[in-house]
Parts: sequence; C-alpha cells; structure tokens
Amino acid sequence: MLTTVLAAALAVQISTPSLVTTIDAGKLKGEPTQLAWSPDASQLFLQTNERDERQMITKPRYYVISAADGKVSSADAPPAWASDYWTWKSNRFAPGSTTFGIDIKQGEQKLSATSSPMGGDLARGGVDTGTGSSAGDVAAARAQQQSQNVFTLTLKGETVGEFVGTQFLPGYTFGWAPKELGMIAYANRSGRLAVMDQDGNKQQVESTKNVLLPAWSLDGTKIVFLQRNGKSKYDLFIAGVKP
Repeated sequence: MLTTVLAAALAVQISTPSLVTTIDAGKLKGEPTQLAWSPDASQLFLQTNERDERQMITKPRYYVISAADGKVSSADAPPAWASDYWTWKSNRFAPGSTTFGIDIKQGEQKLSATSSPMGGDLARGGVDTGTGSSAGDVAAARAQQQSQNVFTLTLKGETVGEFVGTQFLPGYTFGWAPKELGMIAYANRSGRLAVMDQDGNKQQVESTKNVLLPAWSLDGTKIVFLQRNGKSKYDLFIAGVKP
C-alpha cells in the first residue's frame, strides 16, 4: 500500500512504514531527542536525554542503531556524521534555500486550573472558614496566574511543531529532505507523519500517530521516525520514498 503525496512540480510516494525496533527509554535512561542517518543509510544515531525540574534536557547519552535489524549499541560520543546531519536536518531553512523556512514564535500561555471551577477547599469538600481566602484558595489563585513559555513553529500556514512549558528543540518535530527534493517531513497537529513541498502542498500518512524526530535519509529514499508507544517506549519506523 502506498500513500501518495501530490505536489505542484513533484510527486513522491511514501510506502507503508515498517517497524524496525522498539526502544525502551527506561533502559536507555532518557527520552529520545535526536535521530540522524549515516551517509550510507546503514546506521542511525540516537541521542537520549533526561529532563530537569524546568523541563530542560540534561545528561545526554548516545547510541548507534542498525537500520537493517534495529540492533542498538551505546557510544561514547556522537559520530561525526551525526553532527553534520543534524546541522542541516534541524535548520530553520531548507537546504540551499533562504525562503523555504520555518517561522518561530515565542509566547506565553496561562496554566489551566486543574481543580473544579470553584477551586479552593470548598470544591474539595472542605469547610468554609468564613474568610473566603483559605490556603487552598490562595494556592489555586496563584496557579491560575502562572504562565508558561510556548514556542510555535509554522511553515506556509501549517503548524510543524509546538513546545508548551518545555525546552524548544530544533528538529524534534520536523526534518528537511535533501536539497534535490525541496520538501520537509514533520509531525502535524494530529500527531501523524506529514510531508510538504516548497509550494505548500502536503499530505499525511494515515497509519502513523504520536510521531517525533522524522529524519530523511541523505539519498532521499527513506524517512525514519519514532512513535510514542505508552509511557516510556518508542517504536522506530522506516518508510520508503519513491519519486
């Protein structure tokens, strides 16, 4: 089965993604934050990180994965090819372009109250002290006044990434195709893998969900990505791409 991606001057077909392996973030001691291809497409580089109390990534760990059988091996540092790949994969602009690029906006969003609309002790079955300002009421009011940073990434009117109350990681929700294709792969608002060309034509791959770290092989024939699978597991998929 093939998912057709229509473009004004380019048509590619993306095959149904194949499961390569399932990654247990608990065993790798951190969540995936980078995914890259080797030049010959035989290996993948995976970086994981833990997060601190401010949701900033810390304690990086490095792994190399066989693209053929999914075997995972630890590494002391990222291979040189991984750093080179990540530089263009996560750039704001498509390779070789100064116009096909992502707009990044930073704003603030107020935290939603997690208690019932009344808030405070009364909403939780407490006793009215007559003051109307119990410790619970004060805490609830403070919570409603707090805000968190929001980073929104858009490309030709399409949201290709959003980070709410957590560190903005370039390339986490998108990956540019090689220059010759002039396209981008990304996780859309529905969490599905989607692709877009430089004219804004786009299509999603219906069988996907909870996608992150989409990455295009250097020869443009494959897209690798992760799908969240429960709390700490991630399924690694590879989809073939044909012009």
